[in-house]
Amino acid sequence: MSGREVWSFFTGAMGLDLGLESVGLHPTLANEIDRRFCETIRMNRPSLDLVEGDIASLTDSDLRLRRRFDEEVYLMAGGPPCQPFSSGGKRAALNDPRGNLIYEYFRLISEVSPRYFVLENVANITTAALRHRPIAERPGKHWSLKQYDGSLNRQINGIKPLSDEEMSGSALKRIARDARSLGYSIAFSVVDAADYGAPQHRLRFVMLGSKDNPPPVMPPASHGDGRRRFGTVRDAIWFMQDNPGPHSSYTEAVRRYFDLVPEGGNWRSLPADLQEEALGGSYKAGGGKTGFFRRLSWDRPAPTITGRANRKGSALCHPSVSRPLSVREAAALQGFPPGWKISGAMSVQYTQIGNAVPVQLGAAIGKAILLHEETQSKKRGQRQPNIEKMMAEAVTRLRASARNKRMEKSAA
Repeated sequence: MSGREVWSFFTGAMGLDLGLESVGLHPTLANEIDRRFCETIRMNRPSLDLVEGDIASLTDSDLRLRRRFDEEVYLMAGGPPCQPFSSGGKRAALNDPRGNLIYEYFRLISEVSPRYFVLENVANITTAALRHRPIAERPGKHWSLKQYDGSLNRQINGIKPLSDEEMSGSALKRIARDARSLGYSIAFSVVDAADYGAPQHRLRFVMLGSKDNPPPVMPPASHGDGRRRFGTVRDAIWFMQDNPGPHSSYTEAVRRYFDLVPEGGNWRSLPADLQEEALGGSYKAGGGKTGFFRRLSWDRPAPTITGRANRKGSALCHPSVSRPLSVREAAALQGFPPGWKISGAMSVQYTQIGNAVPVQLGAAIGKAILLHEETQSKKRGQRQPNIEKMMAEAVTRLRASARNKRMEKSAA
């Protein structure tokens, strides 16, 4: 793969990049705005050409001058920050300034004109709206935009129905159309990192673009459902039991609840008379609350690794000890190699790890690009995939995961 220019954006702690490296697609340039993440990149890849700064300040001509490279860039890969479409916190949309980072990325893709591009993001981008209307201002005041696909979307008590831009999926429709307008054939899907060997379930949205038709598509799952068994927590961190490395701690009050939760359990495993006491005001809130007082299971994949393992509401408690996962353990569950260094204070290290793309998923993305290169001459000229069909499949995958979580909750 020597001689190919692979440019990484929103590089973070390099999870996606390590996956690409593992299949031979070595990044030659990286861009990251966060100083702490840049320190991590420099610690591990000191020879990598790193541009520290805002992607909005980058241009094709400046980057080519820096690289002394005038030919076709092989691949641009990146995952613009995902807060506008995240299931956690306040939901926003593409009118949120952070959402516009996707369009800064598209701007640079249009200037650079790489042979391939990768856009990675949170799975909830598939159901996000272009414009967000608060629940209290919707007819019927329903939290789920899906409900407005039917008869609920009408004027109720003087409240006007949702417009097309306020409907579920409108953001992705715009993103997909605009990606095609750059001159690329695209395919996108929602995938689970566990299906590609990661020892955690982590749903992500992946869009692959190519100048040739048809576009690359993610490879079929290699693990689970009669294939190779899923990777497990035991596979990733069992060897660290005697030396887990630095980790945060629960307060004494919180830890006494964790002491009552068995391996693989959560707050529902607590005695009934302690559940409301443990959850406090969250007890009567909606949702399954499966993250509360969650203890991992040795012989199953971990849930999504987050940057807040020490919170009772997003807990990632060690399977056998009443403590959060250590920094090293969380990194291993994300697929980082044992010697990978993470810079900064412990809280910053957890955040960098939690924000990363699992390395195994990065490898699957790289394989999709390389397989397309090998076979595209046989398929050139075929029609582009249908956007509506890809959206339907992505939403089905997202909702299937939610159903599985509810089934696991009821079985617990």
